[in-house]
Amino acid sequence: MTEAVLPHLRGLASWMEEQAARVLEVGSTCALGGDAAWDGLLHELGITPLSADERRKHIAEGPKRSRGASPIEVRWAINAVYERARTALRPMDFRAETTEENDLVRKIEQRLYSIVDDVTREHIKRVSPPAPTTSSIFANARATTPSYGGGVKSGLNQMKCTACGAPRKTEDPNIGPCVYCGGTLA
Repeated sequence: MTEAVLPHLRGLASWMEEQAARVLEVGSTCALGGDAAWDGLLHELGITPLSADERRKHIAEGPKRSRGASPIEVRWAINAVYERARTALRPMDFRAETTEENDLVRKIEQRLYSIVDDVTREHIKRVSPPAPTTSSIFANARATTPSYGGGVKSGLNQMKCTACGAPRKTEDPNIGPCVYCGGTLA
């Protein structure tokens, strides 16, 4: 008889959620751009942090935040958790025999499907400054209208990140994931 997989699956599910909560907590409570605790977590997960210059650029040009790590570093960190969990799940999936084991495998797979985007979005939500509260509709319009600086031509189409809201020119030949959080552009 083979060893029961259920305890290992439960342990993996628990570890995955604990690590996601840890990435979210440390990433959203650290100083703006990151600090020693955040850098320590990144190193523990095998992630190289952004350079000081890159961090300053992300603070200046990326989505406005009142505190916390760069959204792209949070995405990298939670992606490392995802990769480890996915790698650990594969052999357990092959050994799962009971209905309960197979159900837990499916549950973990479903969580893995959305964990990176869920944690990144929650991080952005936690570190974003509160929306301005003003009675003037024109002040609200000015406060929420993105600044396209840099001499953007009139009529130029913009794409927007679905996770952090950062704009991107559509004439850019290197359209890919958002440079600030790794989210998709729409």
